[in-house]
Amino acid sequence: MQKLVKHILFALLMLMLILPFIQHQFDVPRIKALKGAYTTPKKPLWDNNNFWNGTFQDSMNTYIEQTIGYRPHFVRLHNQLQYSLFDTINAQGVIMGKEGYLYEMNYIKAYYGLDYVGDEKVTEDINKTIAVNQWLNENNKLLLVVLAPGKGTFLPEYIPDELKPKTKGPTNYDAYYDALKNAEIAVIGGNHWFNAMKDTSKLALFPKAGIHWSYYGLGLVFDSVFKLIENRLNQEFINFEMTNIKVTHKLKSPDRDLWEGMNIILPPDDYPMPYPEFKFEISDSSKMPRVITVADSYYWQWFGGNYALKGFSDNSFWYYNNQIYYPDDRPTKERALVSLMDAVVHTDVFLLLQTDANMYRFSFDFIDELYELLKDGGIAEMKKQQAIVEIAKNLRKSESMMQMIRDKAKKRGVSVEDMILLDAGWIYDYRQKENNP
Repeated sequence: MQKLVKHILFALLMLMLILPFIQHQFDVPRIKALKGAYTTPKKPLWDNNNFWNGTFQDSMNTYIEQTIGYRPHFVRLHNQLQYSLFDTINAQGVIMGKEGYLYEMNYIKAYYGLDYVGDEKVTEDINKTIAVNQWLNENNKLLLVVLAPGKGTFLPEYIPDELKPKTKGPTNYDAYYDALKNAEIAVIGGNHWFNAMKDTSKLALFPKAGIHWSYYGLGLVFDSVFKLIENRLNQEFINFEMTNIKVTHKLKSPDRDLWEGMNIILPPDDYPMPYPEFKFEISDSSKMPRVITVADSYYWQWFGGNYALKGFSDNSFWYYNNQIYYPDDRPTKERALVSLMDAVVHTDVFLLLQTDANMYRFSFDFIDELYELLKDGGIAEMKKQQAIVEIAKNLRKSESMMQMIRDKAKKRGVSVEDMILLDAGWIYDYRQKENNP
C-alpha cells in the first residue's frame, strides 16, 4: 500500500511538471489571457555570439517564464493571494477605495488639484483656442469641447483617507471650464452635470469596479452633443434617444476594467449597471456632419459600438491625437502621417473630449497644432484646399468630365476620387497662373 501511494505521488508530480508543457505546446485547455498592457517575448534565436556572451540564456529564461503553460492562472492566483492577504494590488495606478470602490490615481489627483498646470498655462491654451475657434466659425465649422466627468470627482467620499491632502487646490477642470464658458466656446461640463444628478439619478452614472462613465451616462452626454451641434450649425440631422434600458449584474466592458486589470480570481462586489439601446433616426442624411473627435479612452465606448458611424457622417477618432481610428474598414493611421490641413478642410465639427484626469494635457496638443498651422501662413493654404474642394464638386456634376476622369484613373491605376482631386488641383493651379501671369 505504501509503495502504491509513492507511485501515485510520483505520477502526480510528473503530471504537474508535464502539464504546463502540454498546455504551452498545444494550447489545451485554452486559457483566458491576462488583462492589461504587456508584451509576450519572442523565442530567442541561437547563435555563437549571443550564446557565449550569455544573452541567449537570459532571453530564453525570460521567454520560458513569460510563456510557460497555465501562466495566467499562476499570475491570477499570486495576485489574489497578494490582494486578499496583504491588501496589495498588482496593477499600476489602481487604488482600492472604501467599500470596494476602485480608482486610478490620476483621477484622485485631478479632484484635489494635485496636477494643476497653473493659471499661465490655462490662459495660453484658452487664447489659442479662442483664435482657432474664431477661424473655424468664420469658415462655418464648429469646435465643441466635452469635459467628461471623472470618477474621483464624482465619488470622492470613497477615496482612501491616507490619499486625501490637507487642502484642495484649484483644478484643471474648473479652470478650463470657466475659461471656455467665459470665451463663449461651446463646452459641456461633465462634472457639473453628473454631480447635479448624483442624488436624483435612479441609474448608475459610474461603475464600482471600473473607471469610465456608464453607458447611460455617456448616452446623456451625447444626446446633448447632437443637440448642441444642430443648434450651432442651425440644422437638424438626427433624432437620438435611449430606449429599453436594462439594468443587470451581467456587466459589459468596460464597467469592470479596473478589476479586470488587477488579474485576480474572485469577482468584485459591484452593483448592477444600466445598458440602454441607442436609437438613431436620421432626419436628413445630407446634413449629417463630418466629425473629427480628438479624445482619450472615454470615447471608446461610443466609437467601439459603431455609434459614431450611426450618428455622424464621415468621422474618425484621433486617440490622444496619436493614432487615428476609423469606424469602417479603413486601417488605423499614425496621426503624424496625416495632413492636418487636408483633414480640417474636409471636416465640419471638431469634437474635443477628455476626462478631468487628462485635463493637464488640454486637447492633447491638437489646438496647439491647429493654431500654429493657421498662424504660419496656413490660411492661404486652407483657402486653396477649399477652392479645390469646390472645383471637385463641380467636376462631379458633369458626366462628360467624370467619364474622362474615370478613363484617366484606370490608365494611371488610381482611384476615381484621387483622380478627381488631382484634376481639381491642376485646374486650380492653371487658374492661378492665368490670373497672375
